[in-house]
This record gives sequence, structure tokens and C-alpha cells, in this order.
Amino acid sequence: MGLWVYYLFFVFYSVRSLCVKEVRRPVFSFLGFGGAQQKKGMTSGISERRVQVVTNADDLIAKIDKDPMKSQYVTYIYHSSICSYCSKVTSSIEDNENVEIINFHEGNNLEELLKSDKPIVVLMKNINKGSSIDRSSFFSELKRKGGKVQVPALGISDYIMYESDEIIKFYKHLIEKVTGGNGDDDSHESQEE
Repeated sequence: MGLWVYYLFFVFYSVRSLCVKEVRRPVFSFLGFGGAQQKKGMTSGISERRVQVVTNADDLIAKIDKDPMKSQYVTYIYHSSICSYCSKVTSSIEDNENVEIINFHEGNNLEELLKSDKPIVVLMKNINKGSSIDRSSFFSELKRKGGKVQVPALGISDYIMYESDEIIKFYKHLIEKVTGGNGDDDSHESQEE
């Protein structure tokens, strides 16, 4: 009986370690072991700046709609291969004729990947290496840009947004925008009279 309990704890904490959120405190902080604290203002040679975190789709839509219509919208989805919410976002847009989903890997040439004639390009950035729990460089990129590691995360222009339902809502609006639809969403009613 005792071995079974240890096995359950092992499985639970193994799965928990695959969780998509990262706590900023060290693991042993409850014992008073703070570990090495990061110095504020030190960039460690990293020049990439933090982008603005947007909390909901309506705010992001308002920010993107301020700019004139583009011929192509390039977005990033930070995801994990073991995240069901990430799969939910991908499956909501994958069969659309106006969306091209491209798996972006470390070392890929961005210019080569963007040779698409579709109006919406989604670059998928896996924070893990393949299906493993090893971290890819996109893990630290997401942490630098958004201030935390949580997937799925949508990146567009100088903005980042978390939460799968909000990301899906944003993509629905963007698809309607590029197809010339007026949108059926209550918050974006047509202005035709």
C-alpha cells in the first residue's frame, strides 16, 4: 500500500512539473532558501524588450484595429505539445483557408517561412523540445517577452495575450477582418444602417 502512495505522488508531481505556468519563487523558498535572486535592471546581455501584456481579446482587437489593414498578419503562438488548451486554439484555426500554420523551430530562417500568400500566418513556437519536457529557447523568449511562462500565448506586433478562449476570439475577429466579414459578435456590431 505504501509503495502505491509513493507512486501516485511521483506521477502527480511529474505531471505537475509539466504544468505550463512557472512560479517565480525558488522551490525551497518555504524553507528560507531564496536561491540566487535576479538583480533588477540587469539584462544579462539580452536586448529583447518586454512587450505589453493584453488581458482580453477586445483590448487586443482595439489595438490592432487602430492600424491600417495589412495584407498579411504574422502572429506567434507559444505552445506546448502536451497542452490541451494549445490544441484547442490550433484546432479552431487549422482548417481555415485564410490561415497558414507553420511550425517554427529553433534556427529556422524567418524570411523563408513567411513566403505565404495567406493573409494570416501563425508561427507555432513550442516551448518544449519536441514532445519532451526539455525546454527550447522559446521558453526563455516567452518569459522575457511576457514576464511569465504560460501557454498558449499569442504574440502579435508588440503585444502578447494569454488564455485560450481569448486567443480564439481574437483569431475569429482577425479572420472576419481579412475576409471582409462584418462580424456577428455582439461587441463588434456592423455600423451599417
